[in-house]
Parts: sequence; structure tokens; C-alpha cells
Amino acid sequence: MEESSDQGQGKKKITEVKTFSVPFALEEKKENSIPHAPSKEKIINQAFKFHSQGNISEAEKYYRIFLDQGFSDPRVNSNLGQIFRAKGNLKKAELLTRQAIKLVPNFADAHYNLGGILIDLCKLKEAELSTRQAIQINPDFANSHYNLGIILKDLGKLKDAELSYRKAIALNPNLPIAHLNLANIFRDLGKLKDAELSIRKAIELNPNLPIAHLNLANIFRDLGKLKDAELSIRKAIELNPNLPIAHLNLGNIFRDLGKTEEAFDSYLKAIDTNPTLSNIYPSITRFLKYSDLSKLNKSKLKNILNILLEKNDVHHKELVNAWNFLYRNEIVNILEKYDSDFSEIELIINDTSKINALKKIIFCDLKLEELLTKTRRNICNRIAKNIDFINCSELQFIIALGEQCFLNEYVYSFTSEEKISLNTIIYQCMNGEINETKISILSCYSPLYKLLDKIPALQAFNSSNQSFKELIELQINEPLKEIELSRNIKKLGSINDDCSQKVKSQYEVNPYPRWRYANHSENQKISIMQGINNEINPNHISQNLGNEQLKVLIAGCGTGNQILQAQRYRNAKIVGIDLSLSSLAYAQRKINELGIDNVELIHMDILEVNLLEKKFDIILCSGVLHHMDDPSIGLRALVGVLNNNGFIKLGLYSELARQDIVKAKNYIASKQLQPNEDDIRNFRQKVFSSELSNLNSLKNRGDFYSLSECRDLCFHAQEHRFTIKRLQETLQSNELKFLGFLLPKQIKSVYEQSFPEDKKQTNLQNWVKFEEKHPNTFKEMYQFWVSEI
Repeated sequence: MEESSDQGQGKKKITEVKTFSVPFALEEKKENSIPHAPSKEKIINQAFKFHSQGNISEAEKYYRIFLDQGFSDPRVNSNLGQIFRAKGNLKKAELLTRQAIKLVPNFADAHYNLGGILIDLCKLKEAELSTRQAIQINPDFANSHYNLGIILKDLGKLKDAELSYRKAIALNPNLPIAHLNLANIFRDLGKLKDAELSIRKAIELNPNLPIAHLNLANIFRDLGKLKDAELSIRKAIELNPNLPIAHLNLGNIFRDLGKTEEAFDSYLKAIDTNPTLSNIYPSITRFLKYSDLSKLNKSKLKNILNILLEKNDVHHKELVNAWNFLYRNEIVNILEKYDSDFSEIELIINDTSKINALKKIIFCDLKLEELLTKTRRNICNRIAKNIDFINCSELQFIIALGEQCFLNEYVYSFTSEEKISLNTIIYQCMNGEINETKISILSCYSPLYKLLDKIPALQAFNSSNQSFKELIELQINEPLKEIELSRNIKKLGSINDDCSQKVKSQYEVNPYPRWRYANHSENQKISIMQGINNEINPNHISQNLGNEQLKVLIAGCGTGNQILQAQRYRNAKIVGIDLSLSSLAYAQRKINELGIDNVELIHMDILEVNLLEKKFDIILCSGVLHHMDDPSIGLRALVGVLNNNGFIKLGLYSELARQDIVKAKNYIASKQLQPNEDDIRNFRQKVFSSELSNLNSLKNRGDFYSLSECRDLCFHAQEHRFTIKRLQETLQSNELKFLGFLLPKQIKSVYEQSFPEDKKQTNLQNWVKFEEKHPNTFKEMYQFWVSEI
């Protein structure tokens, strides 16, 4: 499930600088010297001459002289404003252009230029007013209508944008970029044939426009014509071999065609052409998650994995398979030798990919967990008894292990001997025997902020070790920030439902899901229709959500991961609600860190969502309704706040895919195990020991290797599971139309082979048969989009 990598393609403002012919010739001068006591006319004419010749620095100089002499001419302000705009000084550009308009209110070119500046400043409403003013003064200027189309599209006014582009084309039929952007509007509206015709017209006008060939490829991809898409992208690359987005999109096409090696090489080429293009890396992480890595060049794979582990804007969880494929056995060998040779640990510390993985990826592997648990125990006992000196390499390893344990929320089991050692170390620290080594080993057993009452000196402890500082930030400063933020999160209504209170209690103790880094890029905005169509492909829908800001509700936003995903939607205002104040505080901290300013978080129950007193265009509710006392009541509450032409994205558990979880829950209930840390750890050990052989499949679930995720997986206070038949009945009773599942391309390809007649892949009776044949299809959840009938 991924958005295509065509964000922003074809969306190019026409930003002509308005220069004016010189009314009479000036004397040729060997040097660009300033004439003595120049007249107003000579200065302005010289400025215009330099500007028209492309000598911008000299033009700027003369424009400045003109204004410094106290002369006044709106053309000078407007042109100098455009020079500042080109230099990136948008505030100065806006000021100068507004001064030009003040001098001559009916100066159409200045209104037009101001509109472009305001677009750059993301002041879309003001940009619309300025551009409309330019059109009112000069209605036959095609570029103004074109820019208005850009503004209206970004405001979500797709129909109005279409009309503006059509007007621009009527005035200037030979404007290829207008045809191209009109095609993007058609694509967002689901009019793929019209989109194809418009792009072909753009290519006819300018066959050497790479972006047009790329956008044509996107249309072909939407239509399922992957071979045609490949040919169009190859044409774009032929025209511009150094266009990274082309290589990225070609990689996506190869991936969808099952050409694993070709896809990987295209992704690497995209990085070679522009290593700073942010949306390359999320595409590669998804590719690595689902691909057969044995087909790839191991050396190249190591290089790209190292790059991804260095980055802090990708989902590192998706790198588990790649890291295991490359390094798992090597790490196992090192840790097995560590007991007898402490120097072995340097093989981990001196390899950034290994140490970064410890800090960023939860190791979902039984053997690695056993060895890390044993290594932690041995180090802890050594430190408590002062048996051996802990060198710098070992300290770096302990710090990284502390981050790993914090990530998995201390899911590793520990012995009574370790408890004694920990108490000894805590006592030593309380009595002033505190150092980096002791603090670091304590961080491997408990988040450090929870030890502040016993060891107040922790908070003021200074160190020059950068890794240690990062550990303190992770385990003390960030949790304390969340506690502070929780005091200011808005509360609405009350949480009185018994089931809601139980679920709230769980997530207050274990905010869910814990995540550290994720992809967040402001330059990857797409329309909501494009986002939905990317996920329900091969189905494709067309709907205009209106002309106002997109209103998004994330019902059960948890710790904020879905908020980041929703940031890709253009012109969106997001409300996130959740039962858990701890989860919301975590989300708020991440939002603040990333500079996200279009989200409001509210502590409340979905059952009282009507208290928001507003309707939403989009509602995202994944992994939530099945934890309510009655999911149908929760769904009805959400439908009640959905706009008539809105959409809901749901995630619900599959009965068939969770049979191993049903067995686990039955065992837990029979033994009266409680959802506390000790019982969760003990239950996991029984599964690992094969004492519960019928639950061996749990070892293969990534959620089993984190304490909060294991609790959510097996110990949840409330869980409903659905069959596709029940799913269909639920949708029908709420008058909702099924639009399509979110599934990897590989699975949808298998479905297509089984049911080729279901072109849109929306026949739920077929999906019943498919799931029976492939019971792990929805191992995570049924995730799908619906709309009102």
C-alpha cells in the first residue's frame, strides 16, 4: 500500500518576470559605471536594458539606485520584487510588489506577480484574491488563469481548477504545462481517459518534456498498463537521465511487475542522481520489506541498509527482514563468543549498521533475544560485583542495548539474581557511586525516568559521551516532556463506558504503538482522491469533496503514527481523538518535534464523537472498533459525523487469520494470567520453550517481541474478530459501500489470477473464498476504504 511518487509533478507556476522595452537607446559604455547625476529616465532605462538582457545583478543595482534617489515607478518595484523572489527573499518580494500596486492599483502584472509570491508563501487564499484581481484587470492573460488553477487545486477546488486551466488553454492552446496540469485534475477526479488525452496533447506540443512522459506513466499505472507505464518512464529517462523521480517510479513499476533486481537497481540509480530526494527512502524500505532479498547484490544491499539505518525519517521496523538477512547470523556468532572474549563486542560497536540497528529496530528473533538477555544478565552481574572493568566499547554496547530494551519496553525476562544485582547498583548510585556504566545498565531494565525518585542525581548527571546523552534524552527528557504535555491536552466529554475504561487503562500504562522514527515530508502532498485510489487499486473512484479545507478525523489516533501518514493529504486539517492521555501526549511530543501544525488532539471516547459538533470528509479508524464493547455502535457514531460524500478507512481483525491468537487468549484465560509485565514475560517464555507447542506460530509475529504489542496481541481487555461475511453485513447495515482492501501488490496479483472477472477487486464473496485458501492474507487486519451508499 503506497502512494505513487508523482507528488508535485507538472505543478509548475508560470513566473514570467515582467520587463519593459527601453524607450530610447543609451550610450554604450565599456564599464557598467553609474553616470554622474543620472536622470530618472536614464536609470530606469538602463535597469530595464540589463533586465531584458538577463544581467540580473546589474539590473538590481540600477533598480536600487532608482529607489534610493527617491524616484517612483511601479514597474521598478514589481521587477525588483521578482528579483528578490528568485533569490528566495519572499517577504521583501511581497513588500515591493504591494508597493507597486499601491502606486498603481490597476497594475495587472503586479497583481499577477503578487499572486505567485503568495503561492510560494503558502498564503493560498490571499494568492487567489490577487490572481483574480489580475484577471479582472486583464481577463485575456492565460498565465493568470493558469496560476489560478494551481491555487484552486491546492485549495481542493478541483472543479474550479479545471475551469481555470480550460480558460488558460482557450487563451493559449499551445501552453503544454496547462494541458499537463489539467490532466492531473482529471486524474484526481478519476477521469483517466480525459487525463490521458490531456497529457498526450502536452507531449504533442512539447515531446521533450520529461514530466509529461512521467505523468502519462502514472495514468498507465492507474489503468493497470504497467508495460506502457514502463515505456513512458524510459522515455522520460532518455530525455533526462538525471531525473531521480523517474528512476524511482521505474523502480516501483519493476517492483509491481515482480522484477526484483531491476527494481532495486532503479532505486539505487534514483539515489545516485539525487540522494536528498526524501521519498526515495520510504519506497525502498517498503520494497525491502516484501522482496526476495536473495535475488539482490549483497554488497549493494548492505550499502543501502547502512544509509537507511542512518536516517531518522523512515520506518525502521520495515527493515527487520533485510537486517536479519544480512547480519542476524553474524550477530549471533559474536554474542555466543562474548562470554569468553569480551573484545568480541568491538565487532558490533565498530560497525555502524549493527549499532544503529540495536538503537532503531526491535529484534524480532528468538535466538537474538535469548543471547541479548543472557549478555545483559552477565554484564549486569559483572557491574554489580565489580568483577571486570567495563571498557569504552562495552559501554557503547550497553547504551545501545539500553535503547533496544526501551524500544521493546523491557519485554526480556530476568532472573532473581539480576534483581539482586540491580538493587545493588541502584543502592550504589543512591550513595554517590554513580557513573555512565551503572546508569546505562539500569537503562536496560527500566526507563530511567522511573528511577528519578530513587536516584535524583540521574537528571543532573553530566557526560561528554554523545551516545550517553542520547540515551538520557530518550529515557528521561522525552518521557518527562510527555508528562508535561499531557496536562494541556484538550478533554471533551467523559469516559464512562465500562469497556472503554478498561481499554483506556491498558493504553495509559502501555501507550500504543511505540515508535521512534517515521517518514514525514512536507513536499510529498497528494490529493485525498489520489491517496485513496493508490490504496484501493485496481478500483478507482471519482468524487469531489468540495471546495473547502479537507477535514480529517483520526478516531483512535494512539501515539500518532496515523497522523504522520495523514500528513500526505493536501490541504488537510486533522483532529485526532483517543481514550489514552499517555498515548496522546506521546503523539503531541512527536508532532511538536516534527513541526506539524495542522493537528488538534482531543482526549475523548469515540462513543461521544458527536460532541465535536462538526462533520468530516475523511475518517481514519484502524485497529480501534474491534476493541469496543459493540463495534457496530462505534461505527454508527463515526458514520454520524461523516460528510455525505466522505470516506472512512477501517481496520478490523480477521477471525481466520487470528486463530493462533484465539488459542493464546484461551490459554491465558484458563491460567488466569493478568496483563501485567511479569505474566506477559512468563507467558512468552512458555511459548519460547515450546511448552505450548500449539502456539509456536506466535514466534513469527513481530508484535510478540515488544511488551505493549504483546499485550495488545494476546492480553487485550477486549477483542472482536470479523469474518468477511460479517464485515459485509456490518457495512450493509450502515449503508456503506466497500471500495477495496489495502494489500501488497503481490497479493492483489494472486487474487487477479484467481478472479480475473473482478476487475475492481471489490467482490466480497470472492474475497471469502480467497481468504479461505490463503488464511494469512489479513494476518495484520482487514484494512479497507468505504463510502456512504
